[in-house]
Formats: sequence, C-alpha cells, structure tokens
Amino acid sequence: MTAAPTLFLGHRIGWSRVAVILVFAFAVFVPAPDIITPRIQELSELLGFGLLAVAALGRLWCLSYIAGFKNEVLVTEGPYSVVRNPLYVFNFIGAVGFGLAVENPLLAALLALGFFMLYPGVVRLEEERMEQLFGESFARYCEATPRWLPQWSNFHEPETWTINPQRFRAGLVNAMWFLWAFMLWEVFEEFGILLWLRGL
Repeated sequence: MTAAPTLFLGHRIGWSRVAVILVFAFAVFVPAPDIITPRIQELSELLGFGLLAVAALGRLWCLSYIAGFKNEVLVTEGPYSVVRNPLYVFNFIGAVGFGLAVENPLLAALLALGFFMLYPGVVRLEEERMEQLFGESFARYCEATPRWLPQWSNFHEPETWTINPQRFRAGLVNAMWFLWAFMLWEVFEEFGILLWLRGL
C-alpha cells in the first residue's frame, strides 16, 4: 500500500518530470473523445487556463513561505495557515486545469483520479516525517489546520517574512510547470505540430 508513495517521495523531482512528459505525450497523441463538442472544448480551455493561473500563483505563494525553510522550520503562516498541504492542493488544481486547458476533459478526469490514488499515501508519509521532526508542535498544527480542504477563517500571515532568494529562484521553474506545459501545447497547436504528430 505504501510502496508507491514511498518510491515517489524518495525521488519526487525525477518522478514529477517523468509524469509531466507522460501527461504531455497523452495530451498530444490522445485527442478528446468525439462526444466533446467544439463549444465544450472552448469552455474547457477557458476554465482550464483559469485553473492553471490559480495553480501557478498558488504555488508561488507557497514557495515564498517554504523556500529555504522546509524540514527546518514548521511553517504555519500564509497558505499553510488554512491548509496543511497547500502545494498539493494547487498541484491538483493545476493538473486538472492542464487537462481542461488542452481541451481534453478525459485527461483532466484521469489526472484527478491519479492524484487521489497517489497523494494521500504521499501526504501520510510526509506527515509521519514532520511529526518526527516537530513533535507536539506539528500535532497541534494538525488539530487546528485541515489536511486538504482550506479553512479560510484560519488565515493569518506575518507583517514581514524572510525568504531564501536562491531557493526561491530555483523553485520557480517547478512552480510554473503547469503554465510551461500549456505554453508548449499552444506552440504545438499554433504551428500545426499537433496535427502532424497525431497523423504519424
């Protein structure tokens, strides 16, 4: 039960990059089902782009708090004051948003399903590690802050917050991967590469 989350957690960046490549390949080579009308595709793309923007901005928001502090300080401010796993919440929004943005609701549904299959185990393992690192402080944080569904009444933030600019800069590419993938998709679509690849 925990084998897949453990494997993912140990090599998260590598597996995430593989996942991005596979998802992009699926989007390129597997068109939306014929029952998806052009009108629905247009609405799907619009909604998906909105979700991508939310995901990218949300991940940058999280990064501004966590960069340079992960596993060193128990961060409970900003996005971490309303939900314990805001990065994963924004990952979910971005994954579904990408599927919709490339006009393929089937892909969006598959990505949502994959998220629900993998991430609960990953979060459980991460929380075990956080409990070892921060003990009673983390236990109190868990009692006050939900795991998945944000509780905005809990929101609080400091007047000032120090970040590590090098780690923030290093995290920018990963924080924006949803938008990079969508931009690449748009290039493929605009220059006919998409139709050419699907005709191979």
